[in-house]
Amino acid sequence: MATHYHSNDIQLEHVDIDGVTTRVATLGAGPAVLLIHGWPECWYSWRRQMVALAEAGYQAVAPDMPGFGETDPLPAMEDYNAGRIGQFLLALCNRFGGTPATIIAHDWGATNTWNFALQYPDAVARLVILSVPLRPPTKVPPTEAYKRHFGERFFYQLYFQAPGKAEVAFDENPREILEKLFCSPDTPREEPRLGKTLEGGGWLDRLGKPREQPGWLTDADLDYVEQAYRHSGFEGGLNYYRNIDRNWELMAPFADRSIDCPTLFIAGTRDNVLARAGHGELDAMMTPRIPRLSIRLLEGYGHWIQQEAPDAVNDAIVGFLSETDPRANEAIFQ
Repeated sequence: MATHYHSNDIQLEHVDIDGVTTRVATLGAGPAVLLIHGWPECWYSWRRQMVALAEAGYQAVAPDMPGFGETDPLPAMEDYNAGRIGQFLLALCNRFGGTPATIIAHDWGATNTWNFALQYPDAVARLVILSVPLRPPTKVPPTEAYKRHFGERFFYQLYFQAPGKAEVAFDENPREILEKLFCSPDTPREEPRLGKTLEGGGWLDRLGKPREQPGWLTDADLDYVEQAYRHSGFEGGLNYYRNIDRNWELMAPFADRSIDCPTLFIAGTRDNVLARAGHGELDAMMTPRIPRLSIRLLEGYGHWIQQEAPDAVNDAIVGFLSETDPRANEAIFQ
């Protein structure tokens, strides 16, 4: 008889991962599937995928990444780089299920997982990446590229670069930034206080207050994530952004390396991260480095895809894992 799971069955524990006390959520029994969250999130963003994976016969494993939720921060801002985070992910894989691992990742989790797969190709068996495609490296450091592109226009990742600035604003009222970010593309908003030029304040005043919450986000959901950030603060999560130039340097030796495992990319067509790129553009961008790539775009959805469209995302993930299961006689990519 099949076991039925509920999000209330998710177990939370604190374990040592490469010297970092890490909160890990688990559900189910079977081969481990790791779920790596982004910003500003924690393990909780995967709650619906964990149930689907457990019911499909997997053990879903979702950590709070270093500096998020109830996982310890790293000692210094400079530690949140691709090399150190890659070591953390390798230790996480070895703690839960071993390698080669199956990894699902979103947002900064996607960036960290792309970098991990390039650094440790033998450590990944299958990848499901949400929202953030693998882009060719820029010719100059990313912050320089952003300054050239945006000029006098405000760009949040450049705003994040100065330590002690954005986190002060966000820590003062975590719920405000979470409410303003966790929206669907069609969520009605009030006019923001500030425009798109650099002059004025920070990011909060450039995000219009939502007039209503999207249907996929309850007060209880916001309460949980708010409490996670009241515990951790925002500094750790922002420190990932403060290492984008360092990551550009660290990943340069891997610029010509390919990711050869079966890989599924899922995104909403209205996700701003895609910069309006469609299926053809994404395929042309990524397939040269990811030859076993499959792309699934979900029409009308935005950036928080696994929460906005959980059923469609779960179906795509479980189908992909079934088709690429190494225990099966034939896989779709063979």
